[in-house]
Amino acid sequence: MTTIQKVLGAMMALMIAAGTNAQSAPPIIDTTIVLVHGALIDGSSWRGVFDVLTRDGYRVSIVQPPLTGLEEDVAATQRVIDQQDGPVILVGNSYGGSIITAAGSDPKVKALVYVAALQPDVGETSAEVAPPKKEAGNDLRPAKDGFIFLDPAKFATDVGADLPKATAEFMAR
Repeated sequence: MTTIQKVLGAMMALMIAAGTNAQSAPPIIDTTIVLVHGALIDGSSWRGVFDVLTRDGYRVSIVQPPLTGLEEDVAATQRVIDQQDGPVILVGNSYGGSIITAAGSDPKVKALVYVAALQPDVGETSAEVAPPKKEAGNDLRPAKDGFIFLDPAKFATDVGADLPKATAEFMAR
Protein backbone atom coordinates (compact mmCIF):
# COMPACT_ATOMS: atom_id res chain seq x y z
CA MET A 1 0.00 0.00 0.00
CA THR A 2 1.46 3.37 -0.96
CA THR A 3 1.74 6.34 1.39
CA ILE A 4 -0.98 8.18 -0.53
CA GLN A 5 -3.31 5.19 -0.24
CA LYS A 6 -2.66 5.05 3.52
CA VAL A 7 -3.40 8.78 3.92
CA LEU A 8 -6.55 8.56 1.83
CA GLY A 9 -7.66 5.52 3.83
CA ALA A 10 -7.22 7.48 7.04
CA MET A 11 -9.17 10.40 5.60
CA MET A 12 -11.99 8.05 4.51
CA ALA A 13 -12.10 6.57 8.02
CA LEU A 14 -12.37 10.08 9.46
CA MET A 15 -15.25 10.95 7.12
CA ILE A 16 -17.06 7.71 7.97
CA ALA A 17 -16.54 8.33 11.70
CA ALA A 18 -18.01 11.80 11.24
CA GLY A 19 -21.13 10.25 9.71
CA THR A 20 -20.36 11.36 6.17
CA ASN A 21 -20.94 9.04 3.21
CA ALA A 22 -17.64 9.61 1.40
CA GLN A 23 -18.97 8.37 -1.94
CA SER A 24 -22.16 10.38 -2.31
CA ALA A 25 -22.19 13.31 0.11
CA PRO A 26 -20.49 16.59 -0.75
CA PRO A 27 -17.39 17.39 1.30
CA ILE A 28 -17.59 19.45 4.46
CA ILE A 29 -16.55 22.67 2.77
CA ASP A 30 -16.56 24.80 5.92
CA THR A 31 -13.81 22.62 7.39
CA THR A 32 -10.17 23.09 6.43
CA ILE A 33 -7.79 20.16 6.45
CA VAL A 34 -4.36 21.22 7.74
CA LEU A 35 -1.52 18.83 6.85
CA VAL A 36 1.62 18.64 9.02
CA HIS A 37 4.68 16.71 7.82
CA GLY A 38 7.24 14.85 9.86
CA ALA A 39 10.98 15.12 10.31
CA LEU A 40 13.46 14.86 7.43
CA ILE A 41 10.84 15.92 4.85
CA ASP A 42 8.92 19.08 4.01
CA GLY A 43 5.44 20.16 3.02
CA SER A 44 5.91 18.99 -0.57
CA SER A 45 5.52 15.43 0.74
CA TRP A 46 1.77 16.11 0.98
CA ARG A 47 1.41 17.06 -2.73
CA GLY A 48 -0.51 13.95 -3.80
CA VAL A 49 -2.89 14.19 -0.86
CA PHE A 50 -3.35 17.94 -1.44
CA ASP A 51 -4.24 17.32 -5.09
CA VAL A 52 -6.86 14.67 -4.25
CA LEU A 53 -8.46 16.63 -1.41
CA THR A 54 -8.64 19.95 -3.29
CA ARG A 55 -10.01 18.20 -6.38
CA ASP A 56 -12.76 16.82 -4.14
CA GLY A 57 -13.63 20.32 -2.91
CA TYR A 58 -11.82 20.48 0.40
CA ARG A 59 -9.87 23.51 1.59
CA VAL A 60 -6.37 22.39 2.46
CA SER A 61 -3.42 24.15 4.08
CA ILE A 62 0.05 22.71 4.54
CA VAL A 63 2.21 23.66 7.52
CA GLN A 64 5.93 24.11 7.00
CA PRO A 65 7.30 23.55 10.54
CA PRO A 66 10.89 24.77 10.93
CA LEU A 67 11.84 21.48 12.65
CA THR A 68 13.87 23.40 15.22
CA GLY A 69 12.00 22.05 18.25
CA LEU A 70 8.49 21.04 19.22
CA GLU A 71 7.59 24.47 20.60
CA GLU A 72 8.58 26.24 17.36
CA ASP A 73 6.89 23.56 15.24
CA VAL A 74 3.64 23.89 17.19
CA ALA A 75 3.85 27.70 16.84
CA ALA A 76 4.17 27.34 13.05
CA THR A 77 1.12 25.06 13.05
CA GLN A 78 -0.80 27.49 15.25
CA ARG A 79 -0.11 30.30 12.76
CA VAL A 80 -1.77 28.22 10.02
CA ILE A 81 -4.72 27.32 12.27
CA ASP A 82 -5.16 31.03 13.09
CA GLN A 83 -5.51 31.81 9.37
CA GLN A 84 -8.53 29.53 8.97
CA ASP A 85 -12.07 30.93 9.08
CA GLY A 86 -13.78 27.82 10.42
CA PRO A 87 -13.24 24.36 11.85
CA VAL A 88 -9.95 22.55 11.26
CA ILE A 89 -8.97 18.91 10.94
CA LEU A 90 -5.26 18.47 11.74
CA VAL A 91 -3.49 15.63 9.94
CA GLY A 92 0.03 14.63 11.00
CA ASN A 93 2.57 12.22 9.58
CA SER A 94 5.52 10.79 11.52
CA TYR A 95 6.81 13.46 13.94
CA GLY A 96 3.91 15.63 12.72
CA GLY A 97 1.78 13.52 15.07
CA SER A 98 3.58 15.05 18.04
CA ILE A 99 2.98 18.51 16.57
CA ILE A 100 -0.76 18.01 16.04
CA THR A 101 -1.18 16.53 19.52
CA ALA A 102 0.19 19.75 21.03
CA ALA A 103 -1.60 22.07 18.58
CA GLY A 104 -4.86 20.13 18.80
CA SER A 105 -6.06 21.94 21.91
CA ASP A 106 -7.02 24.98 19.80
CA PRO A 107 -10.83 25.40 19.85
CA LYS A 108 -10.94 25.47 16.03
CA VAL A 109 -9.53 21.93 15.88
CA LYS A 110 -12.36 19.42 15.57
CA ALA A 111 -10.35 16.26 14.85
CA LEU A 112 -6.83 14.88 14.78
CA VAL A 113 -5.78 12.33 12.14
CA TYR A 114 -2.55 10.40 12.63
CA VAL A 115 -1.12 8.93 9.42
CA ALA A 116 1.81 6.63 10.21
CA ALA A 117 2.48 9.15 12.96
CA LEU A 118 3.61 9.37 16.55
CA GLN A 119 0.59 9.57 18.87
CA PRO A 120 1.82 10.98 22.16
CA ASP A 121 -0.57 11.84 24.93
CA VAL A 122 -0.69 15.53 25.84
CA GLY A 123 2.53 16.23 27.76
CA GLU A 124 4.27 13.08 26.53
CA THR A 125 7.43 13.58 24.44
CA SER A 126 8.24 12.12 21.03
CA ALA A 127 11.20 10.33 22.62
CA GLU A 128 8.84 8.59 25.05
CA VAL A 129 6.67 7.36 22.18
CA ALA A 130 9.54 6.41 19.85
CA PRO A 131 12.80 6.30 21.83
CA PRO A 132 15.95 7.00 19.81
CA LYS A 133 17.81 3.93 18.60
CA LYS A 134 20.89 3.05 20.63
CA GLU A 135 23.04 2.88 17.51
CA ALA A 136 22.82 5.75 15.05
CA GLY A 137 23.16 4.90 11.37
CA ASN A 138 25.37 6.60 8.81
CA ASP A 139 22.41 8.08 6.94
CA LEU A 140 22.19 11.33 8.95
CA ARG A 141 24.64 14.15 8.30
CA PRO A 142 25.02 16.89 10.93
CA ALA A 143 25.67 20.46 9.82
CA LYS A 144 28.07 22.74 11.70
CA ASP A 145 25.18 24.52 13.43
CA GLY A 146 23.53 21.34 14.75
CA PHE A 147 20.92 20.80 12.06
CA ILE A 148 20.71 17.31 10.61
CA PHE A 149 20.32 16.25 7.00
CA LEU A 150 19.49 12.84 5.62
CA ASP A 151 21.96 11.58 3.05
CA PRO A 152 20.06 12.11 -0.25
CA ALA A 153 21.34 8.77 -1.55
CA LYS A 154 19.58 7.05 1.37
CA PHE A 155 16.28 9.00 1.23
CA ALA A 156 14.33 6.56 -0.94
CA THR A 157 15.33 3.60 1.22
CA ASP A 158 14.90 5.31 4.61
CA VAL A 159 11.85 7.52 3.99
CA GLY A 160 10.29 7.17 0.54
CA ALA A 161 10.50 3.50 -0.41
CA ASP A 162 7.00 3.49 -1.89
CA LEU A 163 7.39 6.71 -3.88
CA PRO A 164 8.01 6.95 -7.61
CA LYS A 165 11.74 7.34 -8.22
CA ALA A 166 11.46 10.92 -9.55
CA THR A 167 9.40 12.00 -6.51
CA ALA A 168 11.85 10.40 -4.07
CA GLU A 169 14.78 12.09 -5.83
CA PHE A 170 13.01 15.47 -5.68
CA MET A 171 12.16 15.12 -2.01
CA ALA A 172 15.70 13.96 -1.16
CA ARG A 173 17.04 17.28 -2.42
